[in-house]
Amino acid sequence: MFKRISIEDTKQLMQDKDVLLADIRDPQSFAAGHMPDSRNINNQNAAEFIEESDKDKPLVVVCYHGNSSQPAAQYFAGQGFKEVYSMDGGFELWKLNNPVER
Repeated sequence: MFKRISIEDTKQLMQDKDVLLADIRDPQSFAAGHMPDSRNINNQNAAEFIEESDKDKPLVVVCYHGNSSQPAAQYFAGQGFKEVYSMDGGFELWKLNNPVER
């Protein structure tokens, strides 16, 4: 099971713990800007990400607006990740007031 998380709570979680950030947007959008320390995950590299990730770390799934991240978060929860979140508002809301890497 996954939980929805606000941007403010995501920032707090990132300060408190070592988190995994899975950005499921298309590679071009990811290249144009993404959350610091996030990783672009798609159908081609999802299995590798699942296999090599520490499933005990919190996982925050990010998309454009917080909609498609919800089924993706549910998928990752089913793959053994213990603490999975879908970030409400997605990257589009994050980038308004938070750091962005390119």
